[in-house]
Amino acid sequence: MTARTPLRMGVMDQGWAPAGCDDVTALQNTARLVRVADELGYDTAWIGEHHHQRPDKPFWGRISATEVFLGYVAAQTRSVALGTGVRILGTTPVLRTAEEMTTLAALTGGRVDFGIGSGFGQFGMKSRAERIAEFCTTLDELLLILREKAPDGTPPVSPSSPVDITTRLWAAARDEGMVAHLAKTDINLVVGQAEPAVTQAGYIRSYRQAGGRGRTRGVRLVCVAPTRAQAIADSEKAAELYYEMFSQMAYHKEAVSRGLIRETPADHQELLSQIHFIAGTPDDVIPPLADYIATTGISQLDIMVNIPGMNPAHAERTLRLVQTEVRPALTPAYAHTHAGAA
Repeated sequence: MTARTPLRMGVMDQGWAPAGCDDVTALQNTARLVRVADELGYDTAWIGEHHHQRPDKPFWGRISATEVFLGYVAAQTRSVALGTGVRILGTTPVLRTAEEMTTLAALTGGRVDFGIGSGFGQFGMKSRAERIAEFCTTLDELLLILREKAPDGTPPVSPSSPVDITTRLWAAARDEGMVAHLAKTDINLVVGQAEPAVTQAGYIRSYRQAGGRGRTRGVRLVCVAPTRAQAIADSEKAAELYYEMFSQMAYHKEAVSRGLIRETPADHQELLSQIHFIAGTPDDVIPPLADYIATTGISQLDIMVNIPGMNPAHAERTLRLVQTEVRPALTPAYAHTHAGAA
């Protein structure tokens, strides 16, 4: 990667929608966003996996069978790599997981990029320690199957993949043991959206110290408009709804306990900062995104633009402005030169 080469960039969409939105509309909003990302030339599009209706929450995810959804949008796209952000290992037998991955790879000509994880916050889940142990065991089994080295003599999966999927696996991890396991197995690391850059930088540092040689990626919420006032106004409802959910999560409580944020934001700008939501003109968002890249050391940036409360037209506008006016400036050289300028 040269100093003039823009960073690899993708789109992350969780398929979230509030109670007043029907499932079909939510699914089609996400599908359209993936099509727009493809038309604009984004490298990847990741779709979140979520299970069960959650009317007790401000919003919930509507996509549980991610590979089914990705098969649908694969027929409507040409170049964007499609993947899960993230698929929860353990919800299906490992052989079935491998088959779904290779089938999508075969259908798309290798346009795949799979995020995997142990999951959290889903109904009926095991303890964190149990989920992490299960994830590591399942990951090892999945790698053996994908590498056609299953110890019990299981034949290779069908269809076969036109690409080596094991190089396109990204795992979400924050537990030290899980991060070390990813480093040992040569799996790429994704640090997500919900935590401060300095916290995520620690995970990446641990990954490298454990011998991890893979790529790393992180996520930020973004809203871009011709004026800062318009970006703030267009994202205000979505930001407040997201904060309502975020403030109930362990990420928020941990950041408060570490003194990184206050328990209650003093104003809207502080609220945006707490949920890592960057809003403004293209010139406004370039420095904080560059600072995020430089602080974490990620090799790919994913943006979230479509969250509950956001007008889909505004989400598409952000995709266009980021691709045409923001992304060209986000070279590795620019990011490191402007670190701390946000």
